[in-house]
Amino acid sequence: MALRDLVMCHNCLRLRRERDEARKQLKRSQKEADKLRAELGRAHRTINELPFGSSTPSAKRPVKPSATQENQARKGGASRGHKGAGRGPQNQRPRRPSEVVRVPELCPECSAKLGPASTRDRTLVGCEPAQAFTRTVRLQEAWCPCCRKTIRPQAPGAFPRLLLDNSCLAYVAVEHYVNGVTLGRLASITGIAKGTLTNAMHWLAKTLEPGYDTLKAQLRLAAVIWADETVWRNDGANGYAWMFRTLELVVYRFCNTRRGTIPEDVLGTDPLPGTLLTDRYGGYNGIRMARQFCYAHLLRDLQDLQKEFPDSDEVRQFVAELAPLLGAAMGLRREVRDLRAYRRRARRLMARIRSAIGHSARHPGVQSYQDIFRRHPDNLYHWVKNPEVPPDNNYAERSLRQTVIARKMSYGSQSQRGARTREILMSVVGTIAMRNDDPWAALRDALNRIAESPPAKRHIPKTLFPNALPQTESRQAAA
Repeated sequence: MALRDLVMCHNCLRLRRERDEARKQLKRSQKEADKLRAELGRAHRTINELPFGSSTPSAKRPVKPSATQENQARKGGASRGHKGAGRGPQNQRPRRPSEVVRVPELCPECSAKLGPASTRDRTLVGCEPAQAFTRTVRLQEAWCPCCRKTIRPQAPGAFPRLLLDNSCLAYVAVEHYVNGVTLGRLASITGIAKGTLTNAMHWLAKTLEPGYDTLKAQLRLAAVIWADETVWRNDGANGYAWMFRTLELVVYRFCNTRRGTIPEDVLGTDPLPGTLLTDRYGGYNGIRMARQFCYAHLLRDLQDLQKEFPDSDEVRQFVAELAPLLGAAMGLRREVRDLRAYRRRARRLMARIRSAIGHSARHPGVQSYQDIFRRHPDNLYHWVKNPEVPPDNNYAERSLRQTVIARKMSYGSQSQRGARTREILMSVVGTIAMRNDDPWAALRDALNRIAESPPAKRHIPKTLFPNALPQTESRQAAA
């Protein structure tokens, strides 16, 4: 009896081993199936959203959501009966002498003699490619017996010992750092060597560096500041481009870090009176000023929550309740112009948003989203009292496109000196472009004053920005 029980125990042991091995294989198969399912889900999201999820711009999507047959068949332009604005004034452009084109004596169709001719004016706008030219300035010189040295005058419109005059410096700086034309293309247009243009921009940045420091001081007094950052490579290493701007000035920083020391260097560590509009990146947490989170980012996160849990009724109801409120808050500044009416509607929207956030939720995704509003109540409702503070950071997102395009064309900076030159000139020349209709003429005139007047050399910021506007924000300009 004992021997038979022992044999059966050996069989049971073998069966148990086989069962355990089958369970291990089943677990491995389940893990592989989960891995394949996750890869398939990522591939599906990549095909539909590409490549930044809900933040992917429409230009990177294979099929735009608005590309329906009805929209494709629809003709563009204004609605019927709309009175066009017409052509703008042409008096700003230089005019050339009028040309007279005479009609032939005989009709080109039937060869009959034409009657008396009349005149009809037609206005055309022509253009010629920019071309560098060489000018020779003869400078007289004379010996001073008292000072015992030769006195020479300075060439007008140029700095000493510099090949390019101020008009050429201003043209290259505006085209490269404001309009985004590459230095290689400017070298091809002007016929000036690329190395000459590069060295000239380095020299110009060193000369205008005091204006850059003044812009940082003016930025700290602004009522509303928009901030954002993007990737920027420097000498092959990963880095970041930081942008801080108002409606009247802009300050850039190009560096190899995304730490919070960069915003502290630009905005300082002292308390500031204005409001800073950013996303929820923690690098701005050290700034001692009021901060407004971007509702556009919150709305995208809310939409991603619904895509992640499409079968959850609780998530669907939460998104359906909160998403229209966030969209209404972002569009309120454009709809309501009266201050009292704006604040009244803004308070109602805030109460409805808080009510939607305050509902108790069971779903962990909804709870995690609600925690954003509960942990940061002081960073979400500055737009309610002050209509000059938008609830989104779209102005910074749009303004940073120029830097993103420059990164795609130049692959970043080639040296630390190049990054420093770019941040100074993009800030100084960009601010001049924001404050003047003709930035080339404004920068050229400022350089002429700096080159010709010793007081202007000592007060470069006042020379660059003579018409500094008060730091007041206009919601129409940022809308």
